[in-house]
Amino acid sequence: MLNTIKDAWMMVRKDLRGEKKYLLWSIVFAAYMGGTTGVMLLGREEARAIGPVADFILLMLVPMLGFYFSRRSFKYLTEDSYTQMLAYFRVLPISNRVVLVYRVMQSVLAFAVNGIIFFVIMYFVQGTLLDHMRFDDYLAFALTWVGYGVMMTGPYIYFEFSNHGKAYLLSTLIFLAGSVVAAASIFSAGGNLLVYTVEASKRWSLLSPAMWGMLLAGAISIMLCSIGTLRRLGSRDLV
Repeated sequence: MLNTIKDAWMMVRKDLRGEKKYLLWSIVFAAYMGGTTGVMLLGREEARAIGPVADFILLMLVPMLGFYFSRRSFKYLTEDSYTQMLAYFRVLPISNRVVLVYRVMQSVLAFAVNGIIFFVIMYFVQGTLLDHMRFDDYLAFALTWVGYGVMMTGPYIYFEFSNHGKAYLLSTLIFLAGSVVAAASIFSAGGNLLVYTVEASKRWSLLSPAMWGMLLAGAISIMLCSIGTLRRLGSRDLV
C-alpha cells in the first residue's frame, strides 16, 4: 500500500509541475466563485429572502472544488482525454489501484487549495448571514459543505473512469439537473440548506452533527465508489 501511495504521489507531482498555468486559473476560478457566492448573499439575512438559488449554487459548485484545471480536463469531450490517459497508464503499465489513488489524491489536494480560497473569500464579503460567525463555527460550516463535495466526488470519479467523454458529459448534466430539482424541492418544503448549515454550525460548532455526518458520508462515498471504480477499470475496454 505504501508503494501505491508513493507511486500515486509521484504522478500527482508530475502533473503539478506540468500544469502550472492551468493551476493558476483554478485558483482564480475558486477566488472568483467565492466572491460571487458571497456577493449573492449580500443583505439577505432572512431565510425566506435567500430562496433556492444559494442552495443550487452550493450544491453545484462545491463538488467542483475537488477538481483543478488541466489540459486533460479541457479536452475530455473533443479528444476523450480521460480514456486516453487510462489507456496510456495501462500500456506503461501502471496498476489500476495506483491510478485510482492518484485521482483521489488530486481531489484531496484540490479541495484543500480551492476550498480554503473559496470559503475564506466568501466569509470576508461583508453584509451576509455569514457575518459575525466565530472561526470555529465557520470552519464547521465549511467542512460540512466540503464533506458534501467529497461525497459527490466519489461518483464523479466513477463516471470519469467508466465512460467515454460524451457519456461523462451526460452524467454531469444529469447531476446539474438533480441539483436544481433538489434545491427547488427543499425550498418548496420550507427548507433551506444554506441557512440550516449556518444555524447548525453556530449551535454546535465543531461538534455539529451535520458536519460529522457529511464528512462520514464523504468517506463512505469515496470508499464505495473506489471499489466500484476498480472493478469497472478491470473490465473496461479502452479502445
